[in-house]
Amino acid sequence: MNGLCCCTPCKPRYRRLVDSIYPRAVTDGLLHSNMQKLTFYAISHPEKLERIGEYLVMRMVRDLNRQRPVQVKIAVEAMDQLLQACHSSPSLPQFSENHLRMVQRLLESNNAKMEQLATDSFVTFSNIEESSPSYHRQYDFFIDKFSQMCHANPQAAYGEDFRLARCAGLRGLRGVVWKSVTDDLHPNIWEQQHMDKIVPSILFNLQEPDDNGGFSSSHIPKFDNNFTDSTQSHRGDDEATPKVLSDRCLRELMGKASFGSLRAVIEPVLKHMDLHKRWSPPPSFAIHVFRAIIYSIQSQNSYFVIQELINHLDSMCSADASTRIGIATVLSSIVSIAGTSIGPLLLSIFNSLLKHLRTSVDFERSGKCSDQPAEKMYQEALINAMGDFANALPDYQKVEMMMFTVGNIPNLDERKSKQGEEFLQHVLVKTLLKVATKYRTAYLATVFTDSFLDTLLRLALVRDPQVRLATQQIFHTLLDRHDNAANLVHLGYELDVADVQLTVEKCSRADQMFMRKHIGDITYMLWRAAAAADETDLSTHADAILCTMSLLCIEVGFEESLVELFRLSMALQQLALDIKQNFSDAKRNSIHNIVAKYMNLSAQLIANPSLCQQVQHVVGCRAQRGIPGLNLLLSVKESPMNDDPLSSTAVNGTIPEGTPRTITEGDHALLFNIEDVAESLKASGKDASRLFVPFNMSLNGRDGNGDSWQREDGQNFDSTDGRESPDGYKTVGIDDVSVDMSVDWTPPISRKQSRRNTIFSIVNPPKLNASTVDDLKAYANASFDPIEEDRKEKELTGSILSEIRNTDFEERVNTNESLNERGDLSKSIARLLVRNGETTKVRDIGRPTKPKNVFEIELPSFAY
Repeated sequence: MNGLCCCTPCKPRYRRLVDSIYPRAVTDGLLHSNMQKLTFYAISHPEKLERIGEYLVMRMVRDLNRQRPVQVKIAVEAMDQLLQACHSSPSLPQFSENHLRMVQRLLESNNAKMEQLATDSFVTFSNIEESSPSYHRQYDFFIDKFSQMCHANPQAAYGEDFRLARCAGLRGLRGVVWKSVTDDLHPNIWEQQHMDKIVPSILFNLQEPDDNGGFSSSHIPKFDNNFTDSTQSHRGDDEATPKVLSDRCLRELMGKASFGSLRAVIEPVLKHMDLHKRWSPPPSFAIHVFRAIIYSIQSQNSYFVIQELINHLDSMCSADASTRIGIATVLSSIVSIAGTSIGPLLLSIFNSLLKHLRTSVDFERSGKCSDQPAEKMYQEALINAMGDFANALPDYQKVEMMMFTVGNIPNLDERKSKQGEEFLQHVLVKTLLKVATKYRTAYLATVFTDSFLDTLLRLALVRDPQVRLATQQIFHTLLDRHDNAANLVHLGYELDVADVQLTVEKCSRADQMFMRKHIGDITYMLWRAAAAADETDLSTHADAILCTMSLLCIEVGFEESLVELFRLSMALQQLALDIKQNFSDAKRNSIHNIVAKYMNLSAQLIANPSLCQQVQHVVGCRAQRGIPGLNLLLSVKESPMNDDPLSSTAVNGTIPEGTPRTITEGDHALLFNIEDVAESLKASGKDASRLFVPFNMSLNGRDGNGDSWQREDGQNFDSTDGRESPDGYKTVGIDDVSVDMSVDWTPPISRKQSRRNTIFSIVNPPKLNASTVDDLKAYANASFDPIEEDRKEKELTGSILSEIRNTDFEERVNTNESLNERGDLSKSIARLLVRNGETTKVRDIGRPTKPKNVFEIELPSFAY
């Protein structure tokens, strides 16, 4: 029976209660007293809840068709109150279907106010937690409609209220997401077809330009994880703008996405950035979006977003440089946030970035690149991304990144390197420097492994001056553990080093062992770097070499390394004086300044007054001589170019005729005397014998200026690791040596006399026939007669030649063996053992023979 055609007494009670909530006057709202009766009836009779919903929808549709907005609003309000009051009713799923049917009819009306009303009602529904699952509910229509509302514009039916329509659409999508992920057996909204509608709608409103026409996230408030929304909070509030709501929707969507759903969300984001050209620098919008994504998802899944960005960069390898710059910049901005979860794909991600860097370098050098400045910006963005990536990693992984980068540096043989490889070297060394700046050195041996240090030493001597300079900066970064490099990078001549504000601590035992092994290689590299310093940027290279020497003095300033650095200083001074080298006067003066500044710094740091006095004397004499570029006593204000060795301005502005332009070997007062330096070091208790070991080079291999250098230094070659170490400082570890305890091994004969050689024999002993003290005195006081000595030498030579000619070879061998038998350690020990064995045999004569084992013992007869 159709209740609409019945009289009031014949209607069922639930219909009469529904009719009673409508007022007689249109201006009146919902009758709350009658609404309470309806609510009580619905709670008391849950089986009637579905019919109540159907009747309310029927009346709402009739009023909607008759253009009665007040009655429509009353019906919607009544449905919302019943929905909230009966949330635990067993008939709630059926009532919810009627509620959603009502919302759908309101959204289909294409009336902006009705759509706002429907959105508010749907948001109320989305906050209801249902106790029983819904098996057949679908949200496809609501996703389509709310996405359409998110793209509302003034030209459409919404007019000036298009922003309200966008907000309503965003809140509707937010409700769909919330309801879908909280319902049991919820429909899968993470399918690609749904995400292709939801994500672009959110991003479309998030990219809304500001008053100045650009994107800014300054007006977006801090994100709140709680999903709270009400009909009062979205109207007339500054917070309820499309940009703010879209930011919240995006964060909530990513927060509710599982690991398996991330790809379905990330792909529409990347597609939106491509279509709307949001990668173009500066990619502030893309950075904001991906930072919101990284902060919203679970931390252990952050690496997936990084990997998706890198994969997208792979697919965009042929795109414009501006697009690739934007993607690299976004990577650089978010990689530090996701760094703690990148462990599983650490080398894979870093290798991908290096691969893109190499590809960009090859593309730039191929001649097909139409915009080289943009390509260089892309390379810088990748380098910054790798630096920020390394900054988020623990120290041990930073070391791995540096080793990995070093392994990708191309051929370091300067005689075989090509121009493209040199450019790639330059880029990768900049990358290594960027990573090194993020690392904090604890022990030198931890970061300077043999392979890593060897590569750095070779990089410091390649042909490209920029690579050499960057390598020195890498040494500065890794050696500096007390933030002294900033004060040493442009070190001048300081009368009081305390003004430089340096932090000096005692060198650890581990660092001492490391430097004993490698100080020779490092000083050799510094010597060659000074010889190969670029003439066009001489002051920068000189400052870098001086900074490295100063950091070595401060960080590992124990006795042996200090002596080696003083020895290097003397070698550099000799290099500047060598007239065989094709150096300009400016370069020679620059090297002299390096020596003077370092001597001044080290002398004050080790508190050696005599050495400080020598340095002051030499610097003062140089200032009086007036050689341009060597006067270190002038202040910067008095002579801005005084410390620039390229300057051709003398003290008074012009160079008098006849004034020398550099120091020569005859200017003893202007040079540091190695003997005086050694005496000063000995006076302070240091062993300066190593200072006199020559530090010589000859021309052979290529250097940066086309010259070639080969080491002829008196260094021992350590065959255990292929490296060289100074005489007297050579040390080996437990793993580097095998000890042979056999007495049959005889050490090779050494030219140097040692205790090992002199115990049993003396090489070429003097023939002295003296049996009394008077004979010894006569021999000691006898005058040297060169003619007589020459005669004896000829007689000795003749006798040796006669013996060689007249004696058989085997006889001479037997004679020499018998003469050298006493001096042979193994034979002497063998002779002693034989003699000891004969003595034992004599002592055991007459004693019964001892049985060899228990089975040879003869038992008495009664034992059987």
